[in-house]
Amino acid sequence: MAASPRRDLALKYASLIPEISLYAEDGAKIMIKHGWLELPPQADDREKLIKNK
Repeated sequence: MAASPRRDLALKYASLIPEISLYAEDGAKIMIKHGWLELPPQADDREKLIKNK
């Protein structure tokens, strides 16, 4: 919203934020239900990657 000087776009973005957050919450619940979100994303083990080359 800060990148656009147009007020009409800022109002539209502001009205979409609650809807987007509900959508994201539903997605997180689905991921937890199926066990896809048990751990937060982690970086690859670089030492292990080096050894596998």
